[in-house]
Amino acid sequence: MRSFLSTIVVAAIVASLAGCNRGDKVAAVNAEMLPLKNKVITGTVTGKGGVELYIRIEGSGSPTLVLPGGPGYSFDYLQPVLSELDSSCQMIFLDPRGCGRSNRFKNPAMYTLDNMVADVESVRSHLNISALNIIGHESGGLLAQKYAIKYPTRVNKLILMSATAQISDLNVWLNSFRDFLPRQVAATVKRYEKDSLLANEQYTPGYENVVMQGMMNSQSYFVSLAAIPEGFSLPERSWPVYFEMWGRSGYFDISGNLKDFDTRNDLKTLKLKTLVLVGEKDYISPFVMESLSGSIPKAKMHSFENSGHFFFIEKKDEFLGVVKEFLAK
Repeated sequence: MRSFLSTIVVAAIVASLAGCNRGDKVAAVNAEMLPLKNKVITGTVTGKGGVELYIRIEGSGSPTLVLPGGPGYSFDYLQPVLSELDSSCQMIFLDPRGCGRSNRFKNPAMYTLDNMVADVESVRSHLNISALNIIGHESGGLLAQKYAIKYPTRVNKLILMSATAQISDLNVWLNSFRDFLPRQVAATVKRYEKDSLLANEQYTPGYENVVMQGMMNSQSYFVSLAAIPEGFSLPERSWPVYFEMWGRSGYFDISGNLKDFDTRNDLKTLKLKTLVLVGEKDYISPFVMESLSGSIPKAKMHSFENSGHFFFIEKKDEFLGVVKEFLAK
């Protein structure tokens, strides 16, 4: 029965969202537009190299930028929960270059954190915001770190979710985590990674399914299947972004341009108040994230009990309470 339920959940998670128009270019925010209250603005802002970046703005209060993970996801999977902050924050959701409704490049070498940092700065400047709060999930948390290091005076507070300060540590953990999966699942995963990992410029359906079922059964995504909202799905992954940044070696080995990511020394210079969040059973383990929290002088770490990678859904009320309290201080 559990296997059957896992298969249903896997199908929901890997299903793509329906496409939509990117919208018109967003005008620079001015006093007449604020507060937005019940108004929602969607459209594009021009980033580095002329890339058109899709954004959604809603709510009023402290400007708060949301950076999704993947790498290769749009912000859609974060928006339903984080929109509930819009009574106290002006939420700005960004699809990174190559992701979701933002422009894509023929040359995947354009998908780097440095270019994405420049894109974030373009959005901040265009919207005429002096300083932002930033919420980053997974690779969005890596981007948030890089932006804060380069532009520390343009960030008020950081919230880093399921992120790391050092990819080499995460790589060691991911390799060992694969071996923590049930023996037969781990063996099947390794067989796919060796013999039939890729097809049509993405991972084969067989590999995707066995990995996702393994993650669900290990409770590292959701501890309870009952916690998954009806209709929940991740957006379709941008494979060019994923392959360029994460690599082509499988989910448990980062071999792309993120492989040398290490911000530990730079983070020690940050004076920003930072909240580091993780689920107790998250596949990006609390142990890995302690290095991130310990590298930032004013960081506070919060682990959500009995929850996995999607703790912000599974422990929604607790999550919103922790975030609201942090941003209000």
